[in-house]
Amino acid sequence: MLRSRIAASALLAALCLPLAACTSPETPGPLLGAAGPQAESAARAVPEALRFAAKTVDGSAFDATALAGKPVLLWFYGATCAECPAQALETAALADRHLGRVHVVAVAGPGAGTGLQGFAAPAAGGSLTHLADARHALRDRFRAEGVNTYVLLDEDGEDIYRGSGADTWSLDRELTALVGEG
Repeated sequence: MLRSRIAASALLAALCLPLAACTSPETPGPLLGAAGPQAESAARAVPEALRFAAKTVDGSAFDATALAGKPVLLWFYGATCAECPAQALETAALADRHLGRVHVVAVAGPGAGTGLQGFAAPAAGGSLTHLADARHALRDRFRAEGVNTYVLLDEDGEDIYRGSGADTWSLDRELTALVGEG
């Protein structure tokens, strides 16, 4: 009887050891379940262009990897831009027209404070994220020419359009073609 208990204990230990090794935090191998291979392939699907973190104008953390999977429109604006309050309304209208198909993110340059959030409020129930770019890190990363500039990235993070805020008609055509509308 003692021998069968020892054998059963040894068998149980032999069966549990590989399971413990698979779930050990030190084990770098793939895990099964919700955080397993699907999550790893999703992490690989985040384009390099969207691998950054920033702060919103209200100080909240922002992880750009959450934008992966859809085109992203970045609008760069500044505190001294006379056209930007009106352009904020046009940017919000673009966000409304392409709601759910394109991520629209406003990027406030130095001195913009809490940004143009009051001006750039989409009517269709969506929201427009306003990132703080006090040191021009995002402007430099995306090679934006200055304030009132749009940069459009496709779902693979490729830069496919850039232009000034004065030409939203061309930008809207580009967005429409990109997401297959119309």
